[in-house]
Amino acid sequence: MPALINNYTTAAPLFTCRPNTVIVCCVSQEQPINSSITISWGNQIGLNNRILKLLDEYSIMRENWDEDGGLPPTNDVIKEAKFIASVLEKHGQSIFHAAPGPNGEIMLDLRNNKKSRSLEIIFYPHKAVSVLFPEVGRPKQEPFDSQNLSNLLQWLNQK
Repeated sequence: MPALINNYTTAAPLFTCRPNTVIVCCVSQEQPINSSITISWGNQIGLNNRILKLLDEYSIMRENWDEDGGLPPTNDVIKEAKFIASVLEKHGQSIFHAAPGPNGEIMLDLRNNKKSRSLEIIFYPHKAVSVLFPEVGRPKQEPFDSQNLSNLLQWLNQK
């Protein structure tokens, strides 16, 4: 099998379509194809950039941060919240707010466009839960499973 490394060349020049994003186009020497690679950097302004900055700030909290014995969020809790925030950003879902809790938890608050429905995802040190707040009626709490995230977002943004 021939080595593929010599089959592609980088088209010049490189194109910049957004700040800090570079698109590199590749062209096959044997058969032209339309293909591209997008490279983006983490400091790029995004939909949930404000939330990710808040999560970074929460990662340096100390014990008794609320002057009432509050525990700081653990690294695992911060990682889980950042991961879900990134997934939500990739799918175009903004996060309304993020907040720490006194037991070392982080809460992500998602709302629909009309702000008539709300979904809270709460990451505790040893579990995660989702709380659905409908337009009318009582909230519903259930264990959070990232595999069910698309269903939760469908419920949140249901018209």
